[in-house]
Amino acid sequence: MVIRAEIMENGVLRVKSPTFKPGEEILLEIRQEGIRNADKGRWSEVEKALAKADALDFPRRTNNEIIHDLHDLRS
Repeated sequence: MVIRAEIMENGVLRVKSPTFKPGEEILLEIRQEGIRNADKGRWSEVEKALAKADALDFPRRTNNEIIHDLHDLRS
């Protein structure tokens, strides 16, 4: 889960989230690498991983072949 927080001048951390309940404890990890834009994510890394997977050249199968295999697994 990615949350947005605001650090006040007095050092208080303010987090607004509808999933947190009063009195609930959370673990907060601070990373020195800086803030990553959570809205954009790491799409460049995902694209690189998909390109590597495409380069492996697995045998291609049609949707019908995949569905047939799934039905065989269920029975």
